[in-house]
Amino acid sequence: MFIVQHNLMNSDQLGTIACALVDLNIPHKFVGVIPFSHEITSDEPLVGIDFIPYGSTLMTMLTMRDTLNWIGTYFIPETFRAEAWLKNRDDMLNPNTCTIEEAITFLKLMDSDDEFFTRPCEDLKQYSGQVMKAGELHDWLLDAVECASSGSYKLELDTKIQICKPRNIQAEWRWFIVNGQVISGSMYRREGVLYKKNESDIATVYEAQQMANKWLPHRNCVMDLALVDNEVKVIEFNTINSSGFYDNDVKRVVQALWTDFNEFR
Repeated sequence: MFIVQHNLMNSDQLGTIACALVDLNIPHKFVGVIPFSHEITSDEPLVGIDFIPYGSTLMTMLTMRDTLNWIGTYFIPETFRAEAWLKNRDDMLNPNTCTIEEAITFLKLMDSDDEFFTRPCEDLKQYSGQVMKAGELHDWLLDAVECASSGSYKLELDTKIQICKPRNIQAEWRWFIVNGQVISGSMYRREGVLYKKNESDIATVYEAQQMANKWLPHRNCVMDLALVDNEVKVIEFNTINSSGFYDNDVKRVVQALWTDFNEFR
């Protein structure tokens, strides 16, 4: 059964997956997630572990707890992080990692107007990837550490992040992969501008599958690719349980996940 988070979610995203589940006649329930108490609420008790969650990254983390341990949570902390990607692949867009402490020291030596891209190493992101000037990023990271408090998005000096010079990215795609197979793809940015378009070009889909045929963090995952200087690179891998769809074929993705779930449980 699919368990879909109904609160704290983009309404279009929620409506799209809800319609897909209804149209495909796949069993599902809607639940809420209480942010600060970290509880999943439902009208009826959720008994067992045979569930596929879809919702926020917080929901993904909650369903991994020993008290739940849902088998349809396709997330492995050790593989959904940049260190594992760099160890197992040679085609990552961002080739390095460091701690926040190391980044703060580095940024202090840079020209304050130099721009850098940063993102957390973990997939269940403590913050979103962004480009900032060195001086602003230095102060932002320092403030994030000094204001750290208990919770799922706590930032500490030893938190691993990636930081590098921004690249001129020609286009970006999001690919949904189920059981190692590319199920659907969508361009989501072109020349730095949001541009959502379902990808149907045979050559482009084939190239994405060739990239997916290499190492993956899980047989079910989301792979973001970028075209940089006419070369395809992997931006990152994301957890399929909490990734946005853009213009992907949601019905195909949901049906593939349901088939995979019933084959592997």
